[in-house]
Amino acid sequence: MQWLAILLMVCLPGNQRGDAHELAEGIGTQTTFTIRDGQVTLLFNLGWSVPAGFPLLANLDADGDDRVEEEEWRPYLKTRIETLLPQLQLQINGQPIQLELDLIEQAGLEGSVRARPFDAYFTLHGSLPPLLSESSPWGGGYWIHWLDNSFREQTSSQYSWIPIEDHDTDLSFYILQPDPSMFEDQGAFIRTPGRNTILYFYQGSTTFDPFTDSAPTAAQLASLPSARPVAVIDEPDLNRPNLQQEAIGRPPRRFPTETDSNPGEMGEEQQIGGLVETIVLGKAPFWEVLLALLLATIYGAGHAIGPGHGKTMVAAYLVGTRGRIRDAVILGMVVTFAHTVSIFLLGLLLLGLIEASTDKTTSATFQNWITTIFSFGSGALLAIFGLFLAQRRWRARPTHDPSHDHSHDHSHDHSHDPSHDHSHDHSHDHPHDHSHDHSHLPAGWGQDGEVRFRDLVTLGVSGGIVPCPAGFTIVLVAAHFQALWLGLIVLSFFSLGLGLMLIGIGCVLVLGKERLLERAGAPLKSRFLQLAPVVSALLVSLIGVWFCVDSLTQGREPIAQMLRALASYLDG
Repeated sequence: MQWLAILLMVCLPGNQRGDAHELAEGIGTQTTFTIRDGQVTLLFNLGWSVPAGFPLLANLDADGDDRVEEEEWRPYLKTRIETLLPQLQLQINGQPIQLELDLIEQAGLEGSVRARPFDAYFTLHGSLPPLLSESSPWGGGYWIHWLDNSFREQTSSQYSWIPIEDHDTDLSFYILQPDPSMFEDQGAFIRTPGRNTILYFYQGSTTFDPFTDSAPTAAQLASLPSARPVAVIDEPDLNRPNLQQEAIGRPPRRFPTETDSNPGEMGEEQQIGGLVETIVLGKAPFWEVLLALLLATIYGAGHAIGPGHGKTMVAAYLVGTRGRIRDAVILGMVVTFAHTVSIFLLGLLLLGLIEASTDKTTSATFQNWITTIFSFGSGALLAIFGLFLAQRRWRARPTHDPSHDHSHDHSHDHSHDPSHDHSHDHSHDHPHDHSHDHSHLPAGWGQDGEVRFRDLVTLGVSGGIVPCPAGFTIVLVAAHFQALWLGLIVLSFFSLGLGLMLIGIGCVLVLGKERLLERAGAPLKSRFLQLAPVVSALLVSLIGVWFCVDSLTQGREPIAQMLRALASYLDG
């Protein structure tokens, strides 16, 4: 049953980025190079992650039956590779190589429209030029220079794969670029970053170990043929006999991709997308819908355990204040509300950007732009709020021992002169002695001696507006099935799970802090009450600064993409 499959997906998530997962977000390219039988054969892979792929699947479904068939995806892939070929520059021994298309395959692209990654494979080949002369510093062989200029304006990743044994038996190879520190041993392959790859194939055996031996020197590289501009590659002959049936020669082995992973290792977006689809299609019994909503809540709680979402912020604030269980609950509720509303509104913005774009695969790029901007904004709000709070608490901090007893001796003389016609004068002198043991809390903690409600709201909103990919997936899938209001319900339950987890964390911190204070002596407790509010506010500010720095660090490429897009827009 569908609900059982969903339950297994949630309960057995595995590694969100398992060994077979090559693409975390966006669209990426991976290329294998094989030198054999007088030609170079390339297996060029396009891979789409869930955020990039789902809008494309929905767009390819021309007949609206919620399925993508071969007659819908094949023309798209033919057009796609034709537009990409001019951006893929291959030179061998300094000569541009014309690539011809032999075969188009897909994995995961055909089938129902649902949140999932998929891949397209293009087998290309080109003729080898003459060997380098023996007088070359490297001897006779082939120097391959691969430059992948695709998707520079989008969220993407590029890899090169070099098979160990699929080449002519008399050939050995060096990897000249990138640096050996970037090599990854994949068993039958060596994988490297793939924007700019330089390989050297030569005849003869070698003891060269790419993982331990030094890379060639700059002088050695300079001695190789210099690169020349690559001419625009001619369009492939798509009418060649058997084009779609078999590739010329022995095709290189496929390398693992996201679609090769087993269902137990589905990513976050796939799992939450399946939950949304279960609900919005309206085909499941009512109890299955309730189960799906429960699983969405559980998944949201698990999502809260991961990095981000303000757990450190909640800890810093509640530990450093006279926070109670009520305050932890309020803070969690505010975070839940802010997260739900912000994700829904930002999801609508994302939908608008996707609709305005001619390339539906840019959805992951827009999503990263929005995430980077709002993550930075969240950090900035926390940093400013923390500084303001620290300043207020510093001014209101107690300057005397909050645990001492008080004795007040009041002497007052009362004299009454009533307006009616008699007067009496009475005076009494009495001492009032009352001792009470109480703590002096900073005035900035609120009129009732506790944290301020407006502080909780500010903190919760600042931490809750950070968007997440799973939330965007909920909105995208619901919009595709024209059930945005149902998507909002699922998003609310997802955020509820996140909020409940934060409430639980907050309650544990509050109770743990109270226990520690009960065991602490009066001097230590007094010092804590004086310094903790200010220190906690400064920690909130530092967490905000860290959010900002992390957003800029993790978002360098999205920021560069935004600047390039802005420059292109201004240039007209």
